Amino acid sequence: MQHSLLNNIKYVYKESFNKYPRVKWFLLINFITELLVPLFTVLITTLLVYFLTSGVEITKYVLFIVGFSFATYFLETLRYWSYLRYTFENTFTRNSNFLIRLANHQVTTDYINIETIKRRKTISQAFEAISGNYHGIEMLLKQTPLFFINLVGLVIYGVLIAIYVPYILGILFIMTIVNYFLTKRANNFLAKMKHNLNDEFNEKYYLSKDTTNPNYGKDIRLYNLGKWFDKLFVNLTKNRRNVIGNIEKKFLFANLSNTIFLFIRDFLGYGILLGLVINRQIDLATFTFLIGIVAGFSMWLNGFTQAFNYLRSSNVSVNNYRECLAVESGFNKKCISKNNLTYPLTIEFKNVTFAYPDAEEPTINNLSFIIKPGEKIALVGSNGAGKTTISKLLCGLYKPDDGVISVNNYDINRFNIDEYMSFLSVVFQDSEPLSLTIENIIACSKSDDINQDMMWEAIRKSGLKEKIMSLNNKEKTYITQVFDESGIRPSGGEIQKLMLARSLYKNAPILILDEPTAALDPIAEEKLYIQYKELVEGCTSIFISHRLSSTKFCDRIFYLDEGCITEEGSHRELMKLNKQYREIFDIQAKYYKEGVECE
Repeated sequence: MQHSLLNNIKYVYKESFNKYPRVKWFLLINFITELLVPLFTVLITTLLVYFLTSGVEITKYVLFIVGFSFATYFLETLRYWSYLRYTFENTFTRNSNFLIRLANHQVTTDYINIETIKRRKTISQAFEAISGNYHGIEMLLKQTPLFFINLVGLVIYGVLIAIYVPYILGILFIMTIVNYFLTKRANNFLAKMKHNLNDEFNEKYYLSKDTTNPNYGKDIRLYNLGKWFDKLFVNLTKNRRNVIGNIEKKFLFANLSNTIFLFIRDFLGYGILLGLVINRQIDLATFTFLIGIVAGFSMWLNGFTQAFNYLRSSNVSVNNYRECLAVESGFNKKCISKNNLTYPLTIEFKNVTFAYPDAEEPTINNLSFIIKPGEKIALVGSNGAGKTTISKLLCGLYKPDDGVISVNNYDINRFNIDEYMSFLSVVFQDSEPLSLTIENIIACSKSDDINQDMMWEAIRKSGLKEKIMSLNNKEKTYITQVFDESGIRPSGGEIQKLMLARSLYKNAPILILDEPTAALDPIAEEKLYIQYKELVEGCTSIFISHRLSSTKFCDRIFYLDEGCITEEGSHRELMKLNKQYREIFDIQAKYYKEGVECE
């Protein structure tokens, strides 16, 4: 939904005033002083000329100079102070209210809302709206007072001009109309090109981040990708420059028309005023006053036009921000107490269908199965068969397009999603640890809140104890050097063990292991298989793997193909069926046998 400029102004200022009520007073003081300072400047010049041409006593003249100078200095100081105060509050509002709200939305909204490319673009545009002092939300907060200050200044100075030289108002009116439409055309073009600018910004950001990422450093050097990356940077910079150049051309016409009209205005305005002085229709002091008013009117008009242009461009960004926040989560907040559930849990998929956004065909199609309490299930099949998608559906990361997923006969959509997540311990194949300490990563909490006995038991079961005990800072060791130069970079196998320890520490009634042995060496993998019964004790568990030999310890195996279960049973039963499972198992076993024979 696109909101009007007025609606967005109300939106951002409501947030600002609610958080920092004193901002109203800073704005009021700044509003008054912004109007008075230019007017005082004109009055001082006018009265100086009047005193000089009227033979006023030198004492009064000096007193006037001192008094007005002091008043002007005081107003200017007050203006500058109030401006600094409310701009500071604007920055603080952006970095507290708006940033925290967006960040909170990103970590609480449904996973599907942050995963797709389309949604990632919307999120990127939303963060761009709070990315700086002179962009998006803060720019709207800065320019709104200037817009109204300049509008009031225009009205006051316009009335004064209308009294003495009304002809100039016609020129200024035409000038404003033409400038408005040219600027509107430029802003429409800017809104249209925003997506291109955002795409290039994202590409350049990710490229710069990847080139400095040590994980990619080896490949960049071994495959000589540096020159290629340089070319990509150059091309992206050129493309961005071309887009910005086209945008600036549109605004150039608006600025050029403004300059031409200003010249016409000054020529006619000053000419008319000089004629009035020569014909003795006005005195020199009045002439000085009107020259200042005409020049001041131009200043207000330029400020009004500029503020309006900034507001229109900022309005696009604020709309992007609000569009991102408007995306609702599909899971509700109604609560079913855990006390109503008996452990271990039963899991059921009933006629479940799911398709990824913009996908032509569903990944999961009318899928049904039941996992009994405490049962150990293996999901196997080729790439893209839907194994990981099933685990994400069960985790509440995706919502089915059709069908029902239930736990102990309760539809998971009836659960408070946060409470439901507490039922799950998951190790995904693409998990990456945060740059925190080992104990923080395992417990997902502050050090003071960690149950040390549970943590070390999880570390022992995951096979990571020997590694941790060899470190100088033990469990206090940081992963990566982001926060601590003594941090370590664990191997792929160690990361998987760390993620396994995290899932075991949580001690949830449903355990999902998605390719947990992919990065483990054969010895560590064998140890995990032997320990598996201990790891899943009291849990209903799902084990996902490409290695069919690793599924023999499971109670049942589901073989998936194109989102459907084509074979189901124990390892022995599926081998007797002599279908796809048997074929794949024999192929994998053949390579292991050939490897042994070669040795």
